[in-house]
Amino acid sequence: MSMIKVFLVEDEYAIREGIKKSVNWEQSGFTLVGEAGDGEVAFPKILKSKPDILITDIRMPFMDGLELSKLVKKELPDIRIIVLSGYDDFNYAKEAISIGVEEYILKPVSGENLMKELDKVAEEIRKEKLEKEAKEKYLRDREEIRLLERSRFIRDMIDGRVSMQESLSRGKELGIDITAACYAIVLLQVFPKSAGSGDMNEYSGVNEKIYNSIKEMYEDSDHAYMYEQVGDVFCFLEKADSKEDLDLNIKSGIENIKEFMNGYEDKMFFISVGKTVERIRDVNASYLDANRRFAERYMCDESHIFYETDSSRVIDINKVDISLLSKKTIYSFLKNGTLSEIDNLILEYFESIGKDTVESVMLRQYILVEALISSVTFLEELGVGKDRSTEMLGELSNPLTFVETSESAKGYLKSLLELMIGYRNQLSDKKYTEIIDKAKNYIKDNYQNEDMSLQSVASSVNVSSNHFSAIFRKETGETFIDYLTAVRMEKAKELLICTSMKTSEVGFEVGYRDPHYFSYIFKKSAGMSPKEYRRIKKENAQN
Repeated sequence: MSMIKVFLVEDEYAIREGIKKSVNWEQSGFTLVGEAGDGEVAFPKILKSKPDILITDIRMPFMDGLELSKLVKKELPDIRIIVLSGYDDFNYAKEAISIGVEEYILKPVSGENLMKELDKVAEEIRKEKLEKEAKEKYLRDREEIRLLERSRFIRDMIDGRVSMQESLSRGKELGIDITAACYAIVLLQVFPKSAGSGDMNEYSGVNEKIYNSIKEMYEDSDHAYMYEQVGDVFCFLEKADSKEDLDLNIKSGIENIKEFMNGYEDKMFFISVGKTVERIRDVNASYLDANRRFAERYMCDESHIFYETDSSRVIDINKVDISLLSKKTIYSFLKNGTLSEIDNLILEYFESIGKDTVESVMLRQYILVEALISSVTFLEELGVGKDRSTEMLGELSNPLTFVETSESAKGYLKSLLELMIGYRNQLSDKKYTEIIDKAKNYIKDNYQNEDMSLQSVASSVNVSSNHFSAIFRKETGETFIDYLTAVRMEKAKELLICTSMKTSEVGFEVGYRDPHYFSYIFKKSAGMSPKEYRRIKKENAQN
C-alpha cells in the first residue's frame, strides 16, 4: 500500500512546526505533502497535491478551517479532514460534522494523540482503497468473462452450432440482438508488406495495436459483432433489416478500416465479404463463402477486398510471369497459411490463372517446379539442409511426374503444402509447448496474486498478449482465464477440505480479495458455494 499523503494548515508557525516534529511521518506510513498558514494560501496547494488527509486549524486569518474544509470537500470528496480547535464549542463541532470532518481535536494536541487519530483515519482510508480495488477488479473480471462468453457465442453462431431459439435466448442474456432480415460474414487480416526471411512466427502478434484499435471501432456497434480467430483473423457478423442497409453498413465499415490503415504504410490488409443470407442458421454458409475467397490473399502483393461477385483477381497469363506468381503465392502461404486453407488456396489459385493456362503441360511444370523451389527455400530457412530436404520430400522431390493432368498437379500441390505446413507446425508446436509450459509454471507460482492478467503472463514469456491468447487456446483447448480460474479453484477446494480457514481467507489465499466475488466464481465453477462444498466433502469423509 502506498504512503498516506497529509497536508497541514495552521496559522501559528510554532504550533505548525511542533506538529511536524511530533510525528515520525514516513516511519508511520505518512508523507507530508504540503503546509500553509491560512486557508486561502492552502486551497490551491491542496488541489494540486491531492492529499488523503487534511489537518487544519479552525480559526485562521483570511479563510478559516471550516470554510476551507467546505471548499476542499467540494473538490476532493474522498479527502479525510482532521480539525484542530482551541475551543470546546458545540456549534463548531456540529458544523464540522455537517461538512464531513472525521475528527475534531482540541488543542493543545500531543504527538501521541495526533498519531492515534491519524492511524485511525489512515486505517479507514486503506480499508476503503482495498474495497475499491477489489470492486474494480471484480467488475473488470466480470466484463472479461462477459466479453469471452459473447465471443464464444458469436463463434458458435458462425460455425452453425446454435439453433435459432438458442440464439435468441443466449443473445438476450449477453446483450446481443441477432434478429434481422439479413446477415453476412466479413473476414479481416493484416500482413506486413515485406515477408522477409526471419522467424516463421514473425507475423503472429505483430498487429496487436492495429487489432485493438479496430476492436474499439466496433465495440459499440449495434449491427456488427466480432470475434478473433486463431491466427490474427477477425470475423465480423454483420446484420441489418434490409439488403441495402447491410451493404451500406459493410461498405462504411470497410471505408473506416481503409482510412485507419492509411496510417500503416508498412502493412497491407485483406477483407473478404461473404454472401448475404436471410436466416441465422445460414450464417455458416456466408462464412464458408467468405473464407473460400479469403485464400486468395496469399496471391496478393497489396491490400485487397474480396466480394461475392469479385472478378478482379482473374489473371491474364499474357501479362503475368506465372513462375514469379507461383513463388510468391506458395512462399506467402507457407509463412502464414493453415492446413484447413489448403483446398481453398489451390481452388482459388487455379481458377485465378484460368482454365486454358492449367491445360498447358508446360505451364503446369512451371507451377510445380517453382512450388518445389519455394518449399526447399522455406525448409532451408527453418534450418533443414538439402540432404534432409530431399529425404523429407521423397517422391515429391520430382514434380515432373505429377504434371500429366491438372488434377494430378493439384494433388501434388496439396501433398507438398501439407508436408511443409505440417513440418512448420511441428516446429511451432515445439516452440509453443515451451512457451505454454513456462506460462503454466508462472501461473502456478503466482496464482495468489490478484493482479495476475493475460498481459502479465504474456509478458513473463516475452510474447504479445494477443499472440499468447491465441496460442494458449490452441495448445490447451481453453482460454487463459479459464485455466487460471481452474488452478485457483482446485487450490481453493484443497484449502476448504484440508484447513479450517474462513471462506474469505481461502479466497484471499487463491487471489480473490473480494469474498463475494470469490464465492460467485466458485459457485459458477463447482456448482455450489464454498461452504456447501466444504460441508458435503466433510460429510462424505465421515460416511
